[in-house]
This record gives sequence, structure tokens and C-alpha cells, in this order.
Amino acid sequence: MSLEVFTVQFVNCLLYLYHLDDEGRNKRDIVFLLDGSDDSRNGLPAIREFIRRMAEELDIDKDKVQVAVILYSDDATVYFNLKTHRSKKAIIYAVRSLYHKGGRLRNTGAALQFVNDHVFTASSGSRSLEGVPQILFLLTGGKSDDEVSVAVSALKKTGVLTFAIGMKNAAREELQKIASSSSFLFNLPVFGELLSIQPKMAAFVQAEIQTELPILVGKK
Repeated sequence: MSLEVFTVQFVNCLLYLYHLDDEGRNKRDIVFLLDGSDDSRNGLPAIREFIRRMAEELDIDKDKVQVAVILYSDDATVYFNLKTHRSKKAIIYAVRSLYHKGGRLRNTGAALQFVNDHVFTASSGSRSLEGVPQILFLLTGGKSDDEVSVAVSALKKTGVLTFAIGMKNAAREELQKIASSSSFLFNLPVFGELLSIQPKMAAFVQAEIQTELPILVGKK
């Protein structure tokens, strides 16, 4: 084992012990990855309201819950990052102005990889190295136009807990690949059904989550 790997493992172990302190148990880094393709345009009002209601129930603060919103279609765009807004009021205000991205394709695989590489990172505000639970909500209205397996594997290695919420024409088999477990999978007939599962999502986020720190060498 190299000195670099040993040092990272040792530091991670110390951080994990710190994570067990009561002060850190209500911390969360939550990312909403939203399908903004042309086919999902009609779902924007329900998606916007879903996130607003989630924000209302979360203990949002720079030392507690952080939230990011990412839009995707052909490519992925950061609407706001984990460290962009430090208050509940600011996040709710930003969500009210959430726009429809537009785009012919729905490249979910590329979007998941983008989130792993550019959002769940220390430079974007992620506290994964402190043992803070990393939670991803994917909201998609149909089957991906690209492959998702590689990105899903990368997210799992990073320790991200992924909810796969499909609506309209989403493919259940694909959602099963993406979701961290079967209880993290929701396949809804219409976008409006999002609001019926929102209380369950909020309850999960607010519950105590046991996590193990990933060994991350070279990730910034």
C-alpha cells in the first residue's frame, strides 16, 4: 500500500469517527437532477412544486442541509450548486424561477456522470469527506438516450444514495439500475403524482442515515 493511499484511508477513518458525533447527524447534501428535455416540458410545474415542498421541510443551513439543482437534456447544466444558497428562503426563491431547459435528447447517463464528477465534489460544496450523506433525486420523464450503467457504478463507489423517480414514459428496468435499492425506486404514471410521494421523500431525508465514507484518491 502506498503512503498516499494509507494517508487517505487514515484521514477517512478519523472523519468517519467525527461523523458519529451527534452534531453531524442532521447534515445532508441533496442534489435534484431534473429531466429538462422537450418531452418533459409539461412536468415542470409539478417538479418545481415538489422541490419547493421538500425545501420547506428541510433544515437548510450552511452547517446542516445543502441543496443543489441540476437540469439536463442533451447535456447537463447547473442551476445552482450545493454552496450557492445558504438559506431556505433563498432556495425557495430560486426554485420559483426554475425554467425548462429544453433539448431533443434525454442523456440521463451523461447527466449522472456530470453530477458525480462536478457536483458531488468538494469544490462544489460537497461534504462527503466529512461523512455527510450524499443524496441524489433523479426525476425523469422517459427512457434515457444513452447508457447509464457506467455513471451509476461511479455514483455507488462515491457512496451516493440515489432515488430514481420515473414518470410518464420512464423505463422501469433503467430505474432499477439507477436506484440505490428497490425502496428508492418510484415509477409514476404522471408528473402530478410526484406530490403524493413528497412526504415520504422528506421523511427519509430527515431520518438518521448511516453512511460509510468512500476511499477517494485523487477526486477534488
